[in-house]
Amino acid sequence: MSKKNRKWLVFTIMCLAYMPGSYAQYQLSVYAPELIQSFGLTTSQFSSLFTAPMIVAIFLSFVGGMISDKVGSKKVINISFVIAGIGMIGRVFANSYMPFFLCMALTGFSNMFVNINASKITASWFEQEKLGILMGIFAFCGQLPGAFATATTAVLFDSRTSAFIVSAIFCISVFVLWLLFVKDKPEDTMEEREKIDQENQPSIGDSLKVVLSNKGIWLVSICIMMALGSTVTLSTFMPMALQTMYGIDLKVCGTIASMLTLGNCIGSITGPIVFSKIKNVKVFVSGAAVLSFAGIIMCWRFPSIFVLHILVLYTGIMLGASMPIFLSAPVLLEGLGTKYAGSAAGVISTLQLLGAVLIPTYILTPIAGDNYSLLFMLASICMVIMFLCGLLLPQFGNNQK
Repeated sequence: MSKKNRKWLVFTIMCLAYMPGSYAQYQLSVYAPELIQSFGLTTSQFSSLFTAPMIVAIFLSFVGGMISDKVGSKKVINISFVIAGIGMIGRVFANSYMPFFLCMALTGFSNMFVNINASKITASWFEQEKLGILMGIFAFCGQLPGAFATATTAVLFDSRTSAFIVSAIFCISVFVLWLLFVKDKPEDTMEEREKIDQENQPSIGDSLKVVLSNKGIWLVSICIMMALGSTVTLSTFMPMALQTMYGIDLKVCGTIASMLTLGNCIGSITGPIVFSKIKNVKVFVSGAAVLSFAGIIMCWRFPSIFVLHILVLYTGIMLGASMPIFLSAPVLLEGLGTKYAGSAAGVISTLQLLGAVLIPTYILTPIAGDNYSLLFMLASICMVIMFLCGLLLPQFGNNQK
């Protein structure tokens, strides 16, 4: 196979590898009533099952990134797929809360390591100018399995067990493709690859020093933390808020809220295209923050169903536009490159998930309570923080691989 065709095959399989964990996670939303009844769960316990894969990533992303830089992306992703596969098979047989929780936690390993290493692998195979667009496609692929699982699980499967078996088969099938066709780098000979690997394997201490002292990676991490915090707040509370404020049917409210995810998908593709024209990360990120702020302020204020659909879609596009740029940062920021990309992506991933979990649940909702207007206003403040951090971002440089 030619190098040109091989790199696209590698990228396609990497995108597929980002899907099984999310697909398995979002199957739970369909079986929530059944799981709560059969396991005797509280609402909080079910929520913990759903977020278990994310909790793993919060605590292990940075360490996982350093290990990836040390031993190589493919090796750690191989192990992560074995762990995820055990979790997916195990949850077929789990019959109580704690075993099921542990299995759900294991399913998050593959997504975590693929996410950490995505920019590193992509930058090793493709030209740097294509990285933003490719990470946009990668981010788009990360949205698909959740939407597909939510929309089709109840239609395609007559039982929870059969649905979980299929997700396990999906995971194993992608793992086989990964083993057969993916390499960390496109070097032609094993000798060249081993030589380059030895040169590019930093010590744990070196990774810590370089990544944690990089101002750009912390600014990017805070930006993505704010973006995810706002997005999750809107997607979680929009249906209830619109029903409470305007008396709109809950099914319609759900459709309106789904425009946020659709907008994220559109933004992940269009954002890098716009960025390639602007070519100034400060202007792009701060501009996206301003436009997102306007969207969050306005997207819930009108009782018109048509207007709500349009404004929520717009807000989703603006919130999603910067994500591929943030995901590209571990490779593009000066002083990092592919050598430290895993560790850098680990920092970003940790703060990204902290934003998704902590900001809506433990910061904004305790302050706002049932006041949804205040809740969304507080969510818009996250965009003010992103705007300020965006102004301080260093220009992404041309790093060597």
